[in-house]
Amino acid sequence: MKVFYFSGTGNSLAVARDLALKLKAEMISIASIIYQEKINIGDNFGIVFPVYNQGIPYIIKRFVQKLDNIEKKYIFSICTYGNNPGISLKYLASEIKKIGGNLSCGFAVQMPYNYVTPSLTLKKFFKSFTLREIPIEKQENMFYNWKNKLEEIYEYINNENVGKIETKAKVIENIIDFLNLREVLQKRVWLKIGNFKGKTNLNFLESIQLYDHAFHCDDNCSSCAICKNVCPIQNIEIKNNKPIWLHHCEQCFACLQWCPKEAIQFGEKTKNKKRYHHPDVSLKDLIN
Repeated sequence: MKVFYFSGTGNSLAVARDLALKLKAEMISIASIIYQEKINIGDNFGIVFPVYNQGIPYIIKRFVQKLDNIEKKYIFSICTYGNNPGISLKYLASEIKKIGGNLSCGFAVQMPYNYVTPSLTLKKFFKSFTLREIPIEKQENMFYNWKNKLEEIYEYINNENVGKIETKAKVIENIIDFLNLREVLQKRVWLKIGNFKGKTNLNFLESIQLYDHAFHCDDNCSSCAICKNVCPIQNIEIKNNKPIWLHHCEQCFACLQWCPKEAIQFGEKTKNKKRYHHPDVSLKDLIN
C-alpha cells in the first residue's frame, strides 16, 4: 500500500506520515513524481492533500490525470482543512472516476489555518488580506483530535470499508457550482487578491498559478534560498540574491511560512504576522 501526499507547511505531511506508519505503507511525495508522464501505482493507495478554496489543489488534479491502471484499486483519501472541507473529496472522486477508478472512502481532518484571510476593513479590500493566526491552545486541540480520529480512519481503511465521504456545506457548494460562481466571480476576486493585472483564459483551478504575483521579499531577505528549496513545484528562482516567482504556483505558502527571516510577504498585510508550520515537521522533512 502507498500513501501519496502534497504539503506546503506540513499539515498534510504529518497526517500522511501518521497514517502510513499505522498502515505500514510506503509514503511518497506527489511533488517528487508529478513530472512523470504516467504514474503506475501497482498497489492500493491513498491521497492526502490540503483543501484549497473548498476544492482540490491543481497539482492533485494533475496527479490523478497521470494515474494508470487504477480500475480495481482500493483508493482512500484524507483532506486537511482550515475552515471546512467543502466538497473537495467529491471533486477528487469525480477526477478519479474520469480515469476509471473509484474513491472508496474519504475523510476530512481540521488543521491550523495557514492561508490569507481578509482583515477587518473594506478599504482597499483586495490588498487587505493578512495571515490568520491560530492560538497555540487551539492548534494543540486540533492535533489531539487528529490523533483520536487516526484510529477510526485506520480501522476503516485497514478493513477496506467503502462508502464514507466526509463533506460540509454540500448544498451551498453545489449551488455555487450550479451558478458557475467559481468562474464568473471567485476567479476574478482571487486574481485581484493575487495581484494579477493581466487577462487569462485559465479556468478557476488553473488560475491559482498566477496568484504568486502578490509574493515579494523585503529587506530582511538573507539570500539563503530556503524558499527555492522548499517550493514543491520549482516555482522559485534566485536572481540577484533574491527570489522571483515563475507563475506556476500552487499557493501552498511554503515559501512564506518557512522563510527563517519572515522576509517573504504576500500582498501588503502579512509583514510581522505570525508564521506557521506543523510543529512535528522539519524543513528537512518537507524538502525530502
